[in-house]
Amino acid sequence: MSKASKISDKEILSHYIKMGEILSKMFNPNLEVIVHDLRYPEHSIIAIFNNHITGRNVGEGTSDLGYKKVDGKVPDQVINYKNESPDGKPLKSSSLTIRNSQNDIIGSLGLNYDISIFEEFSTALSYLKETTDNPIISNKEAFYYGSTKEDILIAVKHFRVSNGLTNKIFSKKEKYNVIKYLIKGGHLNKRGAVPIIGEALAITRPTVYKYIKDIKEKF
Repeated sequence: MSKASKISDKEILSHYIKMGEILSKMFNPNLEVIVHDLRYPEHSIIAIFNNHITGRNVGEGTSDLGYKKVDGKVPDQVINYKNESPDGKPLKSSSLTIRNSQNDIIGSLGLNYDISIFEEFSTALSYLKETTDNPIISNKEAFYYGSTKEDILIAVKHFRVSNGLTNKIFSKKEKYNVIKYLIKGGHLNKRGAVPIIGEALAITRPTVYKYIKDIKEKF
């Protein structure tokens, strides 16, 4: 490549400024984007977007990370590191070293994402999800409170729907799984459950007892 065709340092930095502006608008107002000209670290900031996040301005100097970049003490890419704004907001930050065609360090692209809104949401969500143990309800609430027959028929219907079964008559395996489901749901402890289950599944009482015995032996 001839000297005439080489991209100048100014052009390279200008490219990152345009890219930074797009990123800042895409993630507005939570992403601050800074472009530093590290050839002049004392007043390195040549562009900054959404500067309300850290309060810095064009013409101000680089951070300690910038000086480490100048000295070659950090990698070119430092991604998703934990950071904090001057007013204490949590930030998720990344930094990319900018090099010219001679591979010299000329600048850096800094990204500071304000994640305080997500922490606030997480806190609010934790309150919504919070539950307490209650001695009155030992396991779970019985939402369908009625007769044994109603409870079992509702449970069988729920099994059918939750398993996507559209056929009117259960197969032998499905009947076995329905009884297994009813046992887990505590329906076998209800008075008169066995004949009701037999009627619902169109099987005899001895068959219901046989399935129950087989299932409990495998528990």
